[in-house]
Amino acid sequence: MPSALKHTLEDLLRVRRLQADAPPLRGQDRRLSPLPTGVAVVDELLGGGLARGQVSEVHGPPSAGRTSLVLALASRVTRAGALAGWVDPRDRFDPGTAAGAGLDLARLLWLRGKAGQPRVLPEAVAATGTVVGSGLFDLVVLDLAGMPAVEIQRLPGATWIRLQRMIESTPVALVLIGDAHVAHGPGGACLAVAPGPAGWSGPPGPGRLLRSLATELRAGRHMLRPVAFVRQSGV
Repeated sequence: MPSALKHTLEDLLRVRRLQADAPPLRGQDRRLSPLPTGVAVVDELLGGGLARGQVSEVHGPPSAGRTSLVLALASRVTRAGALAGWVDPRDRFDPGTAAGAGLDLARLLWLRGKAGQPRVLPEAVAATGTVVGSGLFDLVVLDLAGMPAVEIQRLPGATWIRLQRMIESTPVALVLIGDAHVAHGPGGACLAVAPGPAGWSGPPGPGRLLRSLATELRAGRHMLRPVAFVRQSGV
């Protein structure tokens, strides 16, 4: 990240004191409690939610539910009064959709990139490091969906190890969204999503409306124990 932008971000995090209104209770160690996604079958699969102090990932093809699942997680975090960060190098984040999913935009730091600009991915990774290093956030998302695989592969090999080491003793969960497997920490989740059947308002024919989309999810590098959940279309 260019030094001027990096200093601006650091000043924003420091001077404006972005933090939850109510600090943790005395003696409470947030690192011990996972972050629930708010999707019951997913949280059951994960043993309560995503681990804090770990890099996790949600990957799959477009329209499979990868962003919807992470939005559910971010919504739950912000509604609980905590802060979330969303690093968005390709400018994919839609505030209207996020608000409709229940996310409190006043408790979200959204860092937008511009697709096609040189070094957009290294700058996004650097921004992610700055945000997680602030210690103010319970959840930080790095959205790599749609990023060409060759650009991700150009990152230094120690990129994800460095981020994992930065957060392993903190209460933050770092979640990567991607088209395919990127990386996850030793205690982080690897969630692969795939599109399931669609639900329609009536029998086949003109005029019927899309009512819901199903998502099939598998957790773990060995793709153990699949589960499914339904996303309502809002139509």
